[in-house]
Amino acid sequence: MNSNLLLVDDNPAVLAALSELLEPLSGKVLGIRSPELIPGILETTEVDVILMDMNFRRGVRDGQEGISWLKRIIGNDPDAVVLMITAYGEVDLAIESMKCGATDFISKPWDNEKLLATIRSGMMLKESRKKVQQLKSKQDHLSHYIENNHEKLFGNSPEMLEVKDTIRKVAPSDSNILILGENGTGKELIAREIHNASSRSGEVFVHVDMGSLSPSLFESELFGHTRGAFTDAKTDKPGRIEIASGGTLFLDEIGNLQPEMQTKLLNVLQNRQIYRIGSNRPFEADFRLISATNLDIRELIATKLFREDLYYRINTIEITAPPLRMRGPDITDLARYFLEKYKAKHQKLSLSLSAAALDLIQNEDWPGNVRQLQHSMERAVLLAEGRKIEPGDIFPGEHARHPHSKRRRLTLSEQEANIIRDSIQRNGGNLAKAARELGVARSTLYNKLKTYGI
Repeated sequence: MNSNLLLVDDNPAVLAALSELLEPLSGKVLGIRSPELIPGILETTEVDVILMDMNFRRGVRDGQEGISWLKRIIGNDPDAVVLMITAYGEVDLAIESMKCGATDFISKPWDNEKLLATIRSGMMLKESRKKVQQLKSKQDHLSHYIENNHEKLFGNSPEMLEVKDTIRKVAPSDSNILILGENGTGKELIAREIHNASSRSGEVFVHVDMGSLSPSLFESELFGHTRGAFTDAKTDKPGRIEIASGGTLFLDEIGNLQPEMQTKLLNVLQNRQIYRIGSNRPFEADFRLISATNLDIRELIATKLFREDLYYRINTIEITAPPLRMRGPDITDLARYFLEKYKAKHQKLSLSLSAAALDLIQNEDWPGNVRQLQHSMERAVLLAEGRKIEPGDIFPGEHARHPHSKRRRLTLSEQEANIIRDSIQRNGGNLAKAARELGVARSTLYNKLKTYGI
């Protein structure tokens, strides 16, 4: 087993004998004579099993010093595996240590075979506790996935039928997929459809918004960290890649990834191994990779902002999510779908769309795509006063004076500014949440706010 052992005994002869016996069994053996060194080691080194004597001061044989250190270790890490070394016949001390959280005890003088068997059991227990931790993390992601009640991929236009046909063909494989498309076109829904139709559908789907990860958070979020790896790292934490093992890893807005982070991601994709921060132990990364971006990734490659070798790693198959304006009849079908959803949510069951509203919806450019249409329909349901939703309910203010006149086409900048304002309002002024909803990095959103004077 590739496990790290920590031996704590004030007798150098005992440390030497234990180290020689245990080194062939484990990955690394650390021996210390003073328990005062334990906190520093546990903060900087990943330890699987601790083998600790009960007494460290000359002439003291009551075992209370060992019990005290045992309590401190278990208090900081309830999953720690600690084996206590007791003198022959100290049964009461052994029982007390077990009550305080010790996994087992070893009596001096020890029998080599019994000691090795006890150490192996401790290693196996630690490994099982790690797996339980990983399963809990996966369960959290699964629960989040279920609770969010994600929309299904909707539409029967030729453009969407082509996307669905591609999904049907590629889902059973483990090929890496890159999804391209404007903001709000449903790239995440496409990724989830691929996952749900794959052999990994029973495992987790882990969504990572790469645009929201700063360089300082990138490694911790993706690779995880060990306790003590940095300030405030109070416990071991599996990264998103480790959690996604067996399932699907969706890297959204991968085009926003900084060059230095691209290199680290490329190494993971090439070697299929990760190292938690603070650990020298590799973890095999078995996941299906799906990436997405709303940026022109080929232009990013041409301008040296995106690694070409990483691009070829992530796009064995490339899928383009069509913008809503190109989806013909899907536009009004989606509007009716969202209408039914929000009628039920807001208890306004008698509402329907007027002919003018339907005409407006069909002829609108929808620069924010499906996401913009969805938010517009919820707003219309809330604002409508009669039994019909009118154009002015969909775009408040723009049809107030001339409700039957053709709506002036806004410039692209005006449309983008309106979408940003809507998102900020919906998120209560929280710019970080608005940036995530819009699918852009926070720095990009701040620049847009300055540009449009919002």
